[in-house]
Amino acid sequence: MKQTHAITATMLSLGTLLMTGMLSPVMADNGFAAAQERSDRQKEQRGPSIREEATSTATENRLPGDRRVTGRVKDIRGDQMEIAVGNLQTMSVPVKMATDRGETFKPGDQIVVTLNDHNAIVDYHHPDGASHHQVIRGKLSTPLTVGLDKAVIETDQGTKTFLVAERAKGKLTAIPIGAEVLFLADETGYLVDAQLASADAVHQSALNNKAHIKGAHTQLQAVYQGKAGEDRLKITENGKPREVPFRAPLRKLDRLHQGQEMVLLMDDAGYVMEISTPDLSPTR
Repeated sequence: MKQTHAITATMLSLGTLLMTGMLSPVMADNGFAAAQERSDRQKEQRGPSIREEATSTATENRLPGDRRVTGRVKDIRGDQMEIAVGNLQTMSVPVKMATDRGETFKPGDQIVVTLNDHNAIVDYHHPDGASHHQVIRGKLSTPLTVGLDKAVIETDQGTKTFLVAERAKGKLTAIPIGAEVLFLADETGYLVDAQLASADAVHQSALNNKAHIKGAHTQLQAVYQGKAGEDRLKITENGKPREVPFRAPLRKLDRLHQGQEMVLLMDDAGYVMEISTPDLSPTR
């Protein structure tokens, strides 16, 4: 804004000098041209004027608090796109989100970015591209813990299972079982965002989080005996054989050997979340 005022003042000063005869028409033209050139250069540096559209209440394809910001692709480097959104601000988004849908972008293209209520990137599209997101109201029927890439949701239409996008896992892991939630699925069927649906759900989530902080996950000392299928481990605990389920992917699992002592970190549902052993080589 200050730069715009400075340019306007410069032009007014040039006009005053021209009217009083203290400046020749040629010099005035050069001055106006230089001022215009500075203005154009500053606009280019700032990028496009930011356009923002906010959602206050849930719709069929948007969550409350979502914001749609229009910008321009400034650069593409490797697996990231840099987007100018005005006032010299830029944001980076992963190219993979577009390639998964078969979309392509190039520097200079306009782009519409959707941000959620936590200011995290949910999705992006071409301005004329249709968004086929879907809001699903329901409740998690099983806990979503670290490493889990599926969410089982109880809805009025029955139980539905969705894959969870990597960028949404952190938010979904904090959602308690049984709370009423609005889930957002993208065109590929992945859950990309979620939001507690009511004040009661927010209160229940806070209580659950406090309980999780107070109580540590169970630690189980055992001896590894091998895998029992795709998502179960064979172990012996105090000399007695048993099987325990785990949340895939489970780090270090491929480096365990039969007879190896270990400590299993179990979640509240009895699933193995992590493995700790003193004699494993560093992570590859």
